[in-house]
Amino acid sequence: MKLTIIIPAHNRIGLLYEAINSVAKLNLDSSEVIVCDDGSTDDLGGLCRTFESKGLEIIHSRTEENLGAQVARNRGMELARGELLLFLDSDDALTSEGLPDLLEAFEHDPSLDYVYGKVIRATERLDARRRGLLVGEEFSDSPYDVGGYHWHTIGALYRKDYLKRVGPWNVDMTGSQDWEYQARVKLEGGKRRFVNTVVGYWRQQHTAERVSAIEFRPDYVKSVMIACDVVLKIARKKNYCDTALEKRLAKRLMVHAIEWGANGYWLERKKCLFQAKNSQSSSPIFKFLLMLMAYTPAIFDKLLYWFITKDRVG
Repeated sequence: MKLTIIIPAHNRIGLLYEAINSVAKLNLDSSEVIVCDDGSTDDLGGLCRTFESKGLEIIHSRTEENLGAQVARNRGMELARGELLLFLDSDDALTSEGLPDLLEAFEHDPSLDYVYGKVIRATERLDARRRGLLVGEEFSDSPYDVGGYHWHTIGALYRKDYLKRVGPWNVDMTGSQDWEYQARVKLEGGKRRFVNTVVGYWRQQHTAERVSAIEFRPDYVKSVMIACDVVLKIARKKNYCDTALEKRLAKRLMVHAIEWGANGYWLERKKCLFQAKNSQSSSPIFKFLLMLMAYTPAIFDKLLYWFITKDRVG
């Protein structure tokens, strides 16, 4: 089976070199790399030609405008010639053993739709953070786990035909798009397998341009609201929604309502709480708590927001 690795990229050519090089070191048979250049001013084409001269099958696809990572990923999916797809961000890198382990799982069981492993949180130099805190774990078939985050973007390998059923990445979002996409992958109900291997390094600190959830960004919080709405609607449509999932999504919206309020966005705070309240179909007590939140003073939001974010890291 042919493998396609899709890398959305906007500038940060040095980090992109490390990402592509981590693929090249694996010497994988029947594989290609698609660099989806999102309007970069750096010479990413020249970098791709360098790797091509070394024997790596690589495609450089560039747009004149910076349209966002989701648009770039979708373009990569359209260009992909592989039966299996992996999404690698340009500031991350693969380990030497993880991707081969995922490929082996597909070889042993051709009926799988996706497999996933662990990803290690890393510093700019790819050193483990927080004593090597890993992202990636097994999850249940309960609706509640639809709203969880059980693998990082680079930690999963998908069958291309399965992702056609899942649909494209949501281009209306600038944050939480990986969480929303993961939820849709789960809701499609495909056959999966968790592989206890470390697939890559999630670089959480670097000086290059990046999207971060550390500081308040209105567009990011709006994206969370979009994501919660999409996930809830699909779950209900598929009759795969229960009170536990509704509460999980509502609690997430409550946190972001506090974030809106702490930063002075009162109309958006009201909309967020309204969305959380409407997500509840059978929890009058929870609805009552949400109603009480609508009348809390501004200082309450500021104190809670400080408490929530005081230990937040990238």
